[in-house]
Amino acid sequence: MSLSRVRALAIVGVLLIAAAVVVVWTLVSDDQGTRASGGRTCAAGAKPAATAVPKEKDVTLNVYNSTDRSGLAQSTAKSMRGVGFKIKSVKQDPTGAVVHDTAQVRFGRKAVGAAQLVRAYVQGAKPAYDPNRDDDTVDLVLGEGFTQVLGPTEVKQAEIALGVPSPPPGTC
Repeated sequence: MSLSRVRALAIVGVLLIAAAVVVVWTLVSDDQGTRASGGRTCAAGAKPAATAVPKEKDVTLNVYNSTDRSGLAQSTAKSMRGVGFKIKSVKQDPTGAVVHDTAQVRFGRKAVGAAQLVRAYVQGAKPAYDPNRDDDTVDLVLGEGFTQVLGPTEVKQAEIALGVPSPPPGTC
């Protein structure tokens, strides 16, 4: 066997060993499972929250009017339906509360990401997490400061400004 052939086999052997080391190191240090859950682990007693932001077509929305402006919930529901939200109920706020801000977005642990998306459509909407709520619908309660649903460009900017939804207290 010639010296050049031995040298070539030695180089190939070293490269194979280096490749094996890189593959093993990559598999051992893989953290995709941790990142898929947002790097979170559930504490004892905590319930998992749906923090992934869905598409509009995957969000069921109740539109409630807490003001004395007639037709506000109807026109807003029409706008929200127009961008793809599924509208379940449109009426006066069943709690009877008066929202002085722009709007309030009520949700449970199964709709954390969906509530974030709804908030992007209504500038200044305040989140109202209900730990006892166990459905995946979101309530958009229109307040005295409400004027309009935002357009596509403003929604994208609002989504960036709001950032990634965080799990509420008692959830993971």
